[in-house]
Amino acid sequence: MKLLLLYRRRWWLFYLPVLLCTAFALWWSATQWKVLPPTETVIGAGSPQGGYSMLAQRYAEQLERIGVRAEIVYSDTQKGSLERLTRPGDPTSIGFAHGIYANAQTRVQALAVVGQEPVWVFSTTGGPMSLAQAKGQRIAAGPASSSSFIAARLMLEHAGVRLADVQFDNATGVAAANALIDGKVDLVFQAAGEDSQAVQLLTRSSGIQLLGTEHAGALAAQDPHLQPLLLPQGAIELRGDIPPKDLTLMSLQTHLLVRPDTHPALQRALLEAAIEIHEIPNFLQRHGQFPSFRGSDFPLSPTARAYSLGARPWMETLLPYRTAQYAELILYAVLPILAIALVLLAWIPKLFDWRISSALHHFYGDLKFLETEMDEVAADNPLALRRLLERLDNIERQVVALDLPDEFSQRWYTLREHLASARDRLLKLRAR
Repeated sequence: MKLLLLYRRRWWLFYLPVLLCTAFALWWSATQWKVLPPTETVIGAGSPQGGYSMLAQRYAEQLERIGVRAEIVYSDTQKGSLERLTRPGDPTSIGFAHGIYANAQTRVQALAVVGQEPVWVFSTTGGPMSLAQAKGQRIAAGPASSSSFIAARLMLEHAGVRLADVQFDNATGVAAANALIDGKVDLVFQAAGEDSQAVQLLTRSSGIQLLGTEHAGALAAQDPHLQPLLLPQGAIELRGDIPPKDLTLMSLQTHLLVRPDTHPALQRALLEAAIEIHEIPNFLQRHGQFPSFRGSDFPLSPTARAYSLGARPWMETLLPYRTAQYAELILYAVLPILAIALVLLAWIPKLFDWRISSALHHFYGDLKFLETEMDEVAADNPLALRRLLERLDNIERQVVALDLPDEFSQRWYTLREHLASARDRLLKLRAR
């Protein structure tokens, strides 16, 4: 038996592998399974003058409260936030986009629909009264990649106006508003919230009228990215009776977007922030209407889908954000791994004890059979005692050859004493 050799090398052959496997399991759990959420993130806000800039700042403030530092990056275009999210290697992991940009190739996920922005259509008082009269007009709808331009194109085509029949201007925002007031353009399309400077300026300027959309339901059925929105009479300014009548506008849904690999805990933190930021009602939305998990133009994140059904780690409901993540890592990963490691480390000495006990019990069993046979042979065939003595010698040689650790020497000597006692008894039987 090589028990002594194994016992002397037990640290290298048993303990060290267990410790290395434990260290690897802890590393794998912390880096691959129960990964802690990042302490820093990047939010794409599109143009610095766009509506997403203020929205990104509000989300950054909410994240700062839970210990996540958020950097806001800007782009030259309204679509810049979405482009950053889809660009490989870009650090941006959070962004905003209108649903009109959604397509099958866009590899981002929506956490929720966080708002709706009307497509405001303004003209001068003496200008077109409907989109069907826009032929030959100068239209400011922003760059061709902007959601305002895309919405304008869809709405004009629905009204029977071809793009070749109008002249587009790239002006947008306040610049487009001033161009309409100065008579440089005839129509302005602006997809923006009610707090947009351009919308505020045009709705309160004399000689400017807000146009509604005819057959809005049919347009929404044709392109679900555009949804009808009722703007009640006097909703913008009751005293000034703005607008002077109920109008049906088309609206675009604003989505809170993330990369598919964004940490689930960070996604849930963003959803918590979205509830606090967007549940406040205004004249364009009801209380609790947003964030909404229905009707998203982008694929909904699995984390957001589970969140909408009430699924949330119970520790996040009891502990602060960062503390909950560490507690979950310790409870579900560190403690089980350490418990298994301790069991294995405690089992190694028992393994040697079991193996040595098994060997000793084997010899005790042989000795017991020999003693039983000794009594029978002494009575029936005394000459056979010599054969039993040879068997006892063989057992003793094997016991002497046992290479046991010092910790088990007492049990080895006890077995030798039993063998010596059996030898004495056998010799006495032969001497009769």
